[in-house]
Amino acid sequence: MEQTHHRPTRGTTTPHSGPRTPNAKGFTLIEIVITIVLVSILAGIAAMIILQGVRAYSDEQIRSDVHYQARLAMERMAREIRMIRSSSEFGAINSPGVPVLGIITNNPSNAFSFTDMTGTQITYALAGTTLNRTAGGTNALAQGVAALSFTCFDNAGVQVANGAASTSAWTIEIDMTDTQGSETISMRTRVHPRNF
Repeated sequence: MEQTHHRPTRGTTTPHSGPRTPNAKGFTLIEIVITIVLVSILAGIAAMIILQGVRAYSDEQIRSDVHYQARLAMERMAREIRMIRSSSEFGAINSPGVPVLGIITNNPSNAFSFTDMTGTQITYALAGTTLNRTAGGTNALAQGVAALSFTCFDNAGVQVANGAASTSAWTIEIDMTDTQGSETISMRTRVHPRNF
């Protein structure tokens, strides 16, 4: 009797051999590891893109809040200063709550007191980093104010000297710098009261 030896054909494997055949089902460990690595790289890139978008949105929101708060405070001060009663009666630039009518005591200053057309005494003053408006009670107009100054100018555009009569003032310049986080905005406006 002759014995025949069967040789495995090329491309096939025995049940316990390493490489898999094209018809085998499932994944090898190497394929799973490669897939996990690729998905991790793609997820990392996507996370960086999303994080940059969130950071940009947050920065823009802070910038917008700073601008909005400072602009509203500046508009309110300008509107009310425009309504000063008359140049002979407007309060001096002085310490808050101690208005000296008729004399400019400190030019420029971070506080401004005056009487409006209704006879209300109004004071704008910086307390720490809070811009306060006092007219009977005290209200905060803006937070994070790093600098505030009021400067009186005569009708030739020259800064009025300390001790001068308030009748020599023609315009009041307001300078304000507001800071929130790392965002800073500086604003300046010049107001000519209607009754001067």
